[in-house]
Amino acid sequence: MSYSFTQKISGIFLKPTNTFRDLEEERLGTALFHFLKLSVLFSLLMTVTLYTLPGIPITKKWSMASQVFQPLDLFAALLVVTVVTPLIIGVWLHVWVYLLGGRRGIGQTLKTAMYSYTPFFIITWIPIIGLFGGAVSTLYPQTVGIRELHHISSRRAAGAVCAAAFLPVVALFGVIVMAFIAPVPMLSFLTAGVGSPATPDCPYLLDDADLPGSIVHYAAAEVENAIISRDAKEYGCLKEYTATYAEEKPSSATSRRIQHFIMIFPPGNASMMVQSDEAFYRGLVPPRNADELPAPGIGDRCISYRAPGLGSSANGAYDSYCIIFAKGDVYEKFITVGPSPDYDLLKDLAGRAAAKIP
Repeated sequence: MSYSFTQKISGIFLKPTNTFRDLEEERLGTALFHFLKLSVLFSLLMTVTLYTLPGIPITKKWSMASQVFQPLDLFAALLVVTVVTPLIIGVWLHVWVYLLGGRRGIGQTLKTAMYSYTPFFIITWIPIIGLFGGAVSTLYPQTVGIRELHHISSRRAAGAVCAAAFLPVVALFGVIVMAFIAPVPMLSFLTAGVGSPATPDCPYLLDDADLPGSIVHYAAAEVENAIISRDAKEYGCLKEYTATYAEEKPSSATSRRIQHFIMIFPPGNASMMVQSDEAFYRGLVPPRNADELPAPGIGDRCISYRAPGLGSSANGAYDSYCIIFAKGDVYEKFITVGPSPDYDLLKDLAGRAAAKIP
């Protein structure tokens, strides 16, 4: 049976069993062409919505994306992600399909993966459940598609889909748990020879002696060159360090924390990096705007901003403050993280840090 574009969408969403049976003999290229059209339509609608209706609930969580990317860039990025992701998932899914008895070829699995994203493109637009609900909605049509196109039992099809979907989640959860609860010696062993030492050799980082009594040194590291920001690299960033200061150690989600970033530049470029950050903050628009504050007189160039409602907690939304300055060849940024931000403390720490620079 030949299906039109809209019939495939409604069929996968409402009658997946019959639809997959009818599409069993369809060529992979035809399925890929249908999926490309659906991906282009979704990416185009999402891009138009982000740039024309930024206040609706669907797009509030995407607002930063619309400020970082130009419309054409965002459209291209969304299109690449929506096309490539199901294909990668399809290859991974086929490993489990084959292990559980599916022998009809990887083409049938890729067809299933592409068609199973039809509910995702629809449910993603629904407020609250959004991306999570859309991702979960792909599991049922995947199970039906694997069962019908590979001619295996429902139990085996569901086992393949669940293994492909949840094993990576379990592995990621295990890594996160280890990162939070594993003893420090174990983490040191696991990361031996990888990355930077826990206490980098940077004379501009604040240590316990530099901190006020209410704040403790939580963590510090040297940032690997590969993940230094593109803007910083354009100005010739030589080194980057980061540190976190907190009210307590270990720091809880309700604890006041401050992040500290340090970059070393060639002569004159540290102030240019501050100018770049200033242009970024001034270019932000609601709902993710930033209010310029009177900057403390620190270093050669200093700016200060408040980002209203940047985070949320059980007590409601909270603001985030930042102070950025350049002194000589050193660029430093201080940002409050978490509820109850303390701008006076931020200014105090920024002043202490500036005093450490000759």
